[in-house]
Amino acid sequence: MRDFGRSLLPLWHLDPEGTFLNHGSFGACPRRVLEAQSAVRQEVERQPDQFFRRKAMPESEHNALRPAAERLGRFVATSGERIAFVVNATDAVNTVLRAADLSSGDEILMLDCVYNAVRLAVEETCRRTGARPKVVTVPIPLTRNDLVEHIVQAAGPRTRLAIIDHIASPTAIVFPVAEIAAGLKAKGVQVLIDGAHALGQLPFDLETLGVDWYTANAHKWLYAPKGCAFLYATAQAAERTLPLSVSHWHKLGFPRAFDYVGTRDVSAFLSVPAALDFMTQFGVDAMRRYMSELARAGGEMLRDLGAEPVVSEAMSCAMRAYILPQRRPAEPADAATLMRDLWDKHRIQVASAAFQGKLLCRLSAQIYNEPADFERLVDILRRHGWTARA
Repeated sequence: MRDFGRSLLPLWHLDPEGTFLNHGSFGACPRRVLEAQSAVRQEVERQPDQFFRRKAMPESEHNALRPAAERLGRFVATSGERIAFVVNATDAVNTVLRAADLSSGDEILMLDCVYNAVRLAVEETCRRTGARPKVVTVPIPLTRNDLVEHIVQAAGPRTRLAIIDHIASPTAIVFPVAEIAAGLKAKGVQVLIDGAHALGQLPFDLETLGVDWYTANAHKWLYAPKGCAFLYATAQAAERTLPLSVSHWHKLGFPRAFDYVGTRDVSAFLSVPAALDFMTQFGVDAMRRYMSELARAGGEMLRDLGAEPVVSEAMSCAMRAYILPQRRPAEPADAATLMRDLWDKHRIQVASAAFQGKLLCRLSAQIYNEPADFERLVDILRRHGWTARA
């Protein structure tokens, strides 16, 4: 098997002159998977009627979406009948917010490190239904050892739904979602896990997590094309989980009503088996070990700059965030400037955010990265700094 590192970069279309340390934001689809998607698109365009009527509609004789869902289901230890394809995790969150059947006075619990699009969706749902958001602060750097209790205790008698990150977007904290879900479910709270960054990066078993819904993007760490995510629902939750768009097969319910919500490009969904094959050729466990160890080593390099990890090693993964020392509280413009300057001037791509007044630099370790990529970043930051470096 090939060694991991920059020798694998030609398997992607990524700029060979760049140092790409931000796989977490939008992913990067391998050439081989894109070729599989292109083959599907060509099949569609050769005979659109035959493709859609025989392969894309829920009651068609050769529905191709269900076998793809079954393959993905096996990867996350569930049945394909518990998996619905959606275009992204944001679409899934909005779907669940409608399925939760909220009314005036109800509460939606979420963490302060929630993805901004999810926060906005919750706020809009509250305006529409009369419910109210309840935000749990997770202070960084995270040192408290009562995190599960801290989150569960925040749920009150009117808390109807909790949206918990599996891996938080700005902070890259890996939350103990099974333990959190167990505590919340014991209080009668419906639980949705936002696993946008978890699929492919972390092993998990959906049937034992004990949650009502789980969503994740496949275009990030699973290497699928853009516009591919899934929504999982338990048998009980599935009864009230329907697509946002009412279309021809709405009456079929979850998950088959999601298979066809009007004419759309389903090639990303049908490319999931190719993405899983891509991972299999390297060995999923070997990939995860390499990425996690590389992320840890890269973090040690950043410590030389005075950067502080957001969370301990036990709650970290291949995507990690670090607090860069500032002489003043961080502002959103600081993060935007850091990302822009690193790419425009040095061809290094990272993710950055201002969170709780701190400037975060979030780095993703992929199998096409190697220690030299992190060394280059640290060298540039040491020599050129950032806007309000302490």
